[in-house]
Amino acid sequence: MPSTKAENLLSEFNLRHTAQRISILTAFFKNSHALSHTDLESEFEGQIDRATIYRCLKQFLEVGIVHRIPDEQFQTKYAVCSSCEHQDHHHDHVHFNCQSCNQTTCIENIFIPNIHLPKGFTAKEKILTIQGMCNICNMSA
Repeated sequence: MPSTKAENLLSEFNLRHTAQRISILTAFFKNSHALSHTDLESEFEGQIDRATIYRCLKQFLEVGIVHRIPDEQFQTKYAVCSSCEHQDHHHDHVHFNCQSCNQTTCIENIFIPNIHLPKGFTAKEKILTIQGMCNICNMSA
């Protein structure tokens, strides 16, 4: 059951089990693609206000439960970090943005290679997004 998965994740990161946090994490587990703040607002219209969604996403991002993915329309999407360890937060995998349905998907088994930066430069995160058509949109085209 997704809510149990959400509760386990909150426990792992020592966060209180609020109904809002559990609902938001459950929404991520129900979807196979990344979600934006707007997606979550639509999902919880009238149930969870936008400020609470923002605070939950901010906290999830800070502790490493989710990672941020920019899309081609300059909207930030979020996805649960499935390959990260609690102590070792990394998300150096590829993201795929479908130009037809605008869904962004983490492709966990394709990693971004290490890039050697010039002296004095320090990388904090790597984001690689591939644009195209997803498998579902390709089937219906």
